[in-house]
Amino acid sequence: MFKVKAKTWVPFIAIGAFLFLIVLIVVLGGGAATDCENSSGSGSGSWGWPFDGVSDNPQYMDGGQFGNSAGSITARNHEFHDGFDWSFGMNGVKAGSTVKAIHAGTVKQVAYANGLDWYVWVHSDDGYNEVYQETFDKSDIKVKEGDTVNVGDTIGTAHMNGHMHLGVTKVDDFNKAEASAFKDDGTWLDPIQTIKSGLNSGGSAATSGGSGSWLTKGSSGYNNAEQVFNRLIKDLGISGAAASGVLGNLRQESGAQLTTSISNGSGDGGHGLMQWTGNRRSELSSFAKSQNLPEDSLELQIRMIEHDMTNSARWASGKYGKQTLSQFGHLSDPKDAAMRFYLSGQIAGEGRTSDPDGSGTKRQEYAQQAYQTFGGEKFQANDSILGSAVGASQTGSASSSSSTGDDDLCDDVSSSGSSDGNILQVAKSLLGYFHYGQTHGISNIGSVENPNKNGVTDCSGFVWLVLTKAGYSTPDNMGWYTKTMADDATGAHKWLQQIDKNEAGPGDVIIVNTGNGAGSNGHTAILEEAYKDKGENAQIINEGGAGGSGGVNESSMRQAFGSMLDNGTVVFARPVKK
Repeated sequence: MFKVKAKTWVPFIAIGAFLFLIVLIVVLGGGAATDCENSSGSGSGSWGWPFDGVSDNPQYMDGGQFGNSAGSITARNHEFHDGFDWSFGMNGVKAGSTVKAIHAGTVKQVAYANGLDWYVWVHSDDGYNEVYQETFDKSDIKVKEGDTVNVGDTIGTAHMNGHMHLGVTKVDDFNKAEASAFKDDGTWLDPIQTIKSGLNSGGSAATSGGSGSWLTKGSSGYNNAEQVFNRLIKDLGISGAAASGVLGNLRQESGAQLTTSISNGSGDGGHGLMQWTGNRRSELSSFAKSQNLPEDSLELQIRMIEHDMTNSARWASGKYGKQTLSQFGHLSDPKDAAMRFYLSGQIAGEGRTSDPDGSGTKRQEYAQQAYQTFGGEKFQANDSILGSAVGASQTGSASSSSSTGDDDLCDDVSSSGSSDGNILQVAKSLLGYFHYGQTHGISNIGSVENPNKNGVTDCSGFVWLVLTKAGYSTPDNMGWYTKTMADDATGAHKWLQQIDKNEAGPGDVIIVNTGNGAGSNGHTAILEEAYKDKGENAQIINEGGAGGSGGVNESSMRQAFGSMLDNGTVVFARPVKK
């Protein structure tokens, strides 16, 4: 249920207070047996203000502060205000100001509700949930469900109702949060104090994506650098020294926070991690559209970097001659890697024979710092992955992360779903386990090795556990839900690869989504029988399901998925080997 605006609100706007009713956290859920929880989020530990130029203490119009106040009674007919209203005309906030992520996480919902207008809900894997509301039209919102955001990434543009309402809670269950909407019982946290505490404890961003050294664990710069480092090693198979060389260049280009939204001037000025400029800036925009990701998201820019690195044409002749990704990926000296990356065609459009701006020494210094910070010596080139990336580079295709579906570095898929990982055997061993609940995370089921039979998870959490125990590629800590599972199966193939329904058999995965695939709009299961033999009567093992008892149970496709098979998008997928 959603709350509507109080009748007293209209005159309150007339006198310039611009305050709304209650913060609403929409947590995916509601109790339907086929619900699947959204991704558990990614990133945590860094904090920032939602608008640039803010310093202690943020101001508010009467009633806009968090907690109990006489002003809240005037505006809402109750004294408790469960969020903070960033009022236009204060703190430099105005119509047209950019709303930025205050904490790293995953966008769980972008939706409309009476009294809230269009809102954005973000879940962070350290247990916080953030809501941005009461200021957006749909077109103002620049993120979509499933996106990963880091501190300072753009959420949208504030332009409605004279303010932006920010809410923070650690309660993931919608019904529980809703029940406490007017209660000062600890459900809702003071957003300002939460941000300030995060900043004081090592989190980072005051403006434009964060402050604090990229070498300080927990800062936004550290988080961004760590993600880039890990992805280059995992996706491209390059050595830790080579990945550090790339990071040394990104640090020089985008500053101490490796800020994805940073720009150097206007027009053809550089932009983002690589300070893409001119035609390369246009390519970044085009690539963002092709990947259906925000241009300033970290995920998009990592994909762009990998796309460039797997393109043989970009390893142009320069000081080091015509390099290859394979040669670069086997380097053991981060300083050498920094210069080879810099003087190839990766930074500019052509190879260089000299250091044109004298920044080479700094790039080498930063590369050495990255090598030490992220343990670069532990990672040698992985020839099986690197060979695939080199093969892709010869055709100008992207790597696994930047693939649009034609090429993949990780699609070494078993010929039959359970032949290598005993997926079906693992699934059967879990029959009768778990209580159904829309919550993600290993801590809720005990451990992968020894799951707690009385633990709690949902359908996508169960499939994650089965594939993880069977030795297949899965995201960290149950970090998917049915929409992102289907997107991966039809796109990047990091975990799953779509197959024809007539190929689907025991140990394969079925995923069905309607609408945005969130909450009761998605369900997933492990097949026990071949679809071509039994059709929708094929037996499956799932957590929940329309015909299930709530825990892990056996059912048929038709019984478990119900009308979703008629109205939803059905994807059959085969797990990807590690």
